[in-house]
This record gives sequence, C-alpha cells and structure tokens, in this order.
Amino acid sequence: MLFDLDGTLADSLPLIRYSFEKVFAHLGIPWDNGRVMETVGLPLRQVAKDYAGERAEEFLKLYLEYQLAVHDQQIKLFPGTMAALEQVGAWGLKTAVVTSKRRKMAQRALQHLAIGHKIDLLVAMEDCAAHKPDPLPVLTALEQLGVPAKGAVFVGDSWYDVISGNGAGVGTIAVTWGMADRRQLSRANPDQIADRWEEVLTFINDRISRQAV
Repeated sequence: MLFDLDGTLADSLPLIRYSFEKVFAHLGIPWDNGRVMETVGLPLRQVAKDYAGERAEEFLKLYLEYQLAVHDQQIKLFPGTMAALEQVGAWGLKTAVVTSKRRKMAQRALQHLAIGHKIDLLVAMEDCAAHKPDPLPVLTALEQLGVPAKGAVFVGDSWYDVISGNGAGVGTIAVTWGMADRRQLSRANPDQIADRWEEVLTFINDRISRQAV
C-alpha cells in the first residue's frame, strides 16, 4: 500500500497555502487566485523556479521559514486516516509514503501525526532523480518494499499521484478530500475515486480478495 502524504494522509493544505501566501506577498509575486495550489505534489524547488526564477533560493528559504513557524499547529490527520492505516496493518500489507516533500519535513509530519510507526518506507524528494507525475517514485517504493506492481495500490489526492501510479502499473485511488475535485481527478483515469476512507478500504479489500482466488 502506497500513500501520498499532503492532502491524502495529512490535512496540510491550509498550511501549504499559508506558506505560499506569505512568500508570494514577501516577493511581490501575483497571487493569481491561488493557482500555485495546483502544484501541490510537485517538488517545492521546481515550484520555486517556476514562480520566482532567479530568486528561487530566496523563495525556498522563506517558504521553509514560514512553514516551520506554524507547522505543528496547522497540520493534522484527515478524519479516518488512523483507522484506515490500522486496518491496512491488520491485513498485513506493507506500507510506504511516496511524496515530493523533502525527507526532513516528511519525517517531521509523520512523527507529529504519530503515524510514522505505521509506515514501513518513506520515499521522499531526495530519493529519486525524477518526481511525480513520473512513475519513478512509485517504482522505487515497490522495489524497496519487494512488492510487485500488480499487488500494489497507490492512494493520492492529485492527478500527479494518479499519473505516477498508472505509469508504474499499480492500482490507483484518487481521494476527493485533498487538492482536487472529482472532475479534475477523473481526467487522470484512476481506478477508483473515493470520498471516504471506507471506500478506499473496500477497494483494497476487493483487490486482495481477487488476488487470493
């Protein structure tokens, strides 16, 4: 079982939006109705280059400063996340978080949310030469977990997650409680779109049952 972090397990999008707003205001970058939120799921360094150009390093420095100042106060689990992870563990499935977030910040989030012990592997930004929507991060997780693609499912909240998972040949579940709505997610052709964790678990259980036959 592979999971995205921001917008899937962790309700961190308000924190991300806050950090972007502060940086954009500081650097005088037009907010443009928050279109930058559509980049959530891409490496922050790439976003900084796209929006700040030669000031990308300053963008990164400011973003991390603003985020660190309020991180633990503004990040929480989505309802049902803990129970879902416990059920996945009860099924005996190996788990990984596949994120474009820097390892240090991803580890901080997992520790603060008290779910790090339920995750067998973390594939972060530093671990891959290419990032979502490229399939490499998912393939890297599969290789390190020793799990075949046909036996894996990737759960994410963005089209980047779905495209990455589809490219790697795993089952894909797009959840609607994160960065994108059902219409946006459907364009990426996930195997399932879920509005609740219970639907995610049903899909996983059905997949397990089919493989057991």
